[in-house]
Amino acid sequence: MRKIKIGIEIDEVLRAKWLQFDKYYVTEFGEEGAPTEQPYVFSTDYFKTYKWNEIEEEIKELKEPDEMPENINPLDYQVDENTGEAPADFALFKTPQKKILSPLDVYNRFMYEDYMVELFALSPIMYRGMDLDVKNFYNKYSTSVEFTIFSVEDSKTIPLTLSFLNKMFSRFRNYKFINKSFDIWKDVDIVITANPEFLKIGAPWGKKIIKLSRPFNKDIKTGSIEVLQLKDLIDNFNFEKIIKYKNKTK
Repeated sequence: MRKIKIGIEIDEVLRAKWLQFDKYYVTEFGEEGAPTEQPYVFSTDYFKTYKWNEIEEEIKELKEPDEMPENINPLDYQVDENTGEAPADFALFKTPQKKILSPLDVYNRFMYEDYMVELFALSPIMYRGMDLDVKNFYNKYSTSVEFTIFSVEDSKTIPLTLSFLNKMFSRFRNYKFINKSFDIWKDVDIVITANPEFLKIGAPWGKKIIKLSRPFNKDIKTGSIEVLQLKDLIDNFNFEKIIKYKNKTK
């Protein structure tokens, strides 16, 4: 008998990436550019819902060795605490060049350079003890269901997401990293997600969505199962009915 196939989205189901993003955005840029309106934003809207300003920066490029003076006083290498520059800089660097970073450049640098590790590898799990609940969920239903853990990832963030999954002692066997969330429908019958984009469009004919309720999706109705966390599907009659689970102890 063919097992039913279920995809579990990583972000906002297992990984609290939005919480981590908001924390480091405020640290870097302050609270003024962070959204405050209700309902709350979701992770896929980071660029649209957070404020990103154009930045002008100076690019310093070292001179060629034969252009540098032979003797510089070691004291001239000491950096001034106020300016962040050392007296020797004028002799070591070419004239600084101005570079304009667009708002999208600033976002990409924040997301995929400055805080990539913090966002993709070091984000917390959704709540304390969730790793144990997920283990119990997997152990109970893995004989009835073929699970796939999936996420929309840039190629350079995949190793960091795998590090996050390792941190939570993931026991799942199948992982799918895709370009668009809806690509997962090619591989599964049911999706467990909190993603508003998924929820608004709905499932293709013959497939289902299980909604994990969050502040940013509370007004979206799916016509299917709605729970708060993955653990709430354990011993859930409606869930066990759609996966045709049979308790062998009965």
